[in-house]
Amino acid sequence: PPRSAFARAPARTPPARSTGVPSTGTRGGPDRSPPTLDLAPWRAFDRTLKRNDRRVRSSRQTTRPMRPTPPESVGVTPPSASSSELPLWKTWEGNDRFYCAGRCMTGPSPRNLLGTFLIVSVPSAIFNALVVPDVASATSVAVLAVGIAWPLWCLLNLIATGTADPGIVKRRPAPAPTLDGRVRPRYKLEQMPNGKTVTVKWNDTINAYQPIRAHHCSANDDCVDKFDHHCPWVGTTIGRRNYRTFLFFVFGTTILCVYVIAICAYQIKLKYDARPDTKRRAMQAVSDAPAALIIAILAFLGFWFVAVLSGFHIYLIITNQTTYENFRDGYSWRENPHNKGFVGNCWEVFCAPVPASRFNFREPPSRQPPDRDVLVEEAKEQEKKAKRRAERAEREAKKEASDERRQKAEEEAEEAGKRGADVEMGDRRAQPAVDRSGAGAGGVMRALAGGAHSLEEIKVEVEESGYEGDRDRTPKARDESA
Repeated sequence: PPRSAFARAPARTPPARSTGVPSTGTRGGPDRSPPTLDLAPWRAFDRTLKRNDRRVRSSRQTTRPMRPTPPESVGVTPPSASSSELPLWKTWEGNDRFYCAGRCMTGPSPRNLLGTFLIVSVPSAIFNALVVPDVASATSVAVLAVGIAWPLWCLLNLIATGTADPGIVKRRPAPAPTLDGRVRPRYKLEQMPNGKTVTVKWNDTINAYQPIRAHHCSANDDCVDKFDHHCPWVGTTIGRRNYRTFLFFVFGTTILCVYVIAICAYQIKLKYDARPDTKRRAMQAVSDAPAALIIAILAFLGFWFVAVLSGFHIYLIITNQTTYENFRDGYSWRENPHNKGFVGNCWEVFCAPVPASRFNFREPPSRQPPDRDVLVEEAKEQEKKAKRRAERAEREAKKEASDERRQKAEEEAEEAGKRGADVEMGDRRAQPAVDRSGAGAGGVMRALAGGAHSLEEIKVEVEESGYEGDRDRTPKARDESA
């Protein structure tokens, strides 16, 4: 629109208020009537605002933006939705790094992985080049084969550990707020297959409760299944999917250090035996094998680190704990809810199948495999619903059985009452009629007229006549006796 259409409106300052000069009243005092207000400046100000608004609206209607030309008109077809989606490794939200078009994955510190690789590979190469040939020529070729194969085994496990998915849990969309408006609990209890109960935590990164034994790694910014620790030497997190190769690397490096120290000492002994018997024989032997001495010192220093680490992880394997659980909870043998016994714990670490990754990093998000955590939760929810239905049906069945028993008991009691009433009525009807004509005062008079002179004779006469005392004196007693 032209600039004239957006001319600045006059400042919105209210006009001066004319109060007038106070006039004197009839008694000489000031006039108490309210001051008059001049509305002419306000009306002019309002007309100016409306005029500027009409100019702006007219300019917007006359200057419409030009629509872009559709791609079909110039011979270009728009890209489809599937081809426009990027692979997952390009839109990854964590701190992990990807190489070779998503085929290789490392942690946030790939330089640490490269440094550890050089720490193991360079001394091993010097060891095999300067120490192993002398010992192998004096003993066997197996020394050379082990010297080459064992470092390669350690390096392969190191690379497998540092470039594998440690068991990252999928992120979910933000959940809808609860119906009652209450805050979702931070922790909840989860029952394990063995019947024991553990506490799981809500994770704001994945917008769900963490799986059992999972934890959020702040270095990778990922929730990792069976989180053990974040290893700075490997440059990534150690979890369920790379813990086995990590153990192979640690145990293999410990054995490699012992092997290197033994072979270096044996080469120095060979140099010592080749020297004549002099006072400086030991020093001359060491000077003849300087590489063996240096490599042995480096292996000795590295041995103490990896040996302590190996011993600690052997304890964790036997007790079926992770490093994080050991420092946080410190389970004893009986308290540990994940304990499966010595054989079961070792089987879970070394022989149990490693689960597949939850992601296909080279595919777009729409083609990812289904989230097995969601499937497990749905199965658990279905199981809970089935259990609640079974409990409800059992309660209803018990209630119906109780109602039937109570109704049956009431019917039996009613029938028993009817039978008892019939029996009582039959007994009353079977009793013989009592002649009460001589009862009462008439019976006494009859006894006296019959010649009874003593009181005992009168009592005998009255009892024989059916007299029952004072009951005959009331109409109610006579009706009951009748």
